[in-house]
Amino acid sequence: MTISQISIWNRALGFLGTRSVASERENTPEALQCRLYWDSARRQVLRDFPWNFAQRRAWLARVPLPDGFAHEFRFAYALPDNCLKAHEVRHEGISARPFCLARNEAGDASLLATDAARALLLYTEDVQSSRLFDDLFAHMLARKLAALIAVPLLKNNSQKVSELEQLYAQSLPQARQAAASEQRSRQFPDAWLEAR
Repeated sequence: MTISQISIWNRALGFLGTRSVASERENTPEALQCRLYWDSARRQVLRDFPWNFAQRRAWLARVPLPDGFAHEFRFAYALPDNCLKAHEVRHEGISARPFCLARNEAGDASLLATDAARALLLYTEDVQSSRLFDDLFAHMLARKLAALIAVPLLKNNSQKVSELEQLYAQSLPQARQAAASEQRSRQFPDAWLEAR
């Protein structure tokens, strides 16, 4: 079954106990608030957990290292398009390295500073198409969206907002457990033991 944006909106509105919407273009208060908060809610939920469907890996292209970072790092790299959250940088694709996100000298582009001479970035992509969402993510997104639109639709019902935020937070461990069961980390040999 394909997940649609409107189905997530209606699930969020159901959590609030308000009326549902039939179209994303409706001019009702419910549709207006869902449209207003949709992208923010989606990006927040993507950043809160490394969802398997949104994980990507990319070799990074080197850019000039800004002067202020030369005492900590040796290299700077451009971030991939739609990189929402950087999780790990691996030197030569194997060993993890420290990194930090920064802006270039002109301040118009984000970059990643690190010591990795050839950097592989593990990151969360800003997935915008609801057809790519899995069911658990769609459920979590509906809860987050409900918490964001509760104030304007329920006229500042702080108890309901708090309840929705709590339901969202309580669902994160279930997401972690589901994701952990869908992957196995590769074990690399211990270099010290290999040398013996």
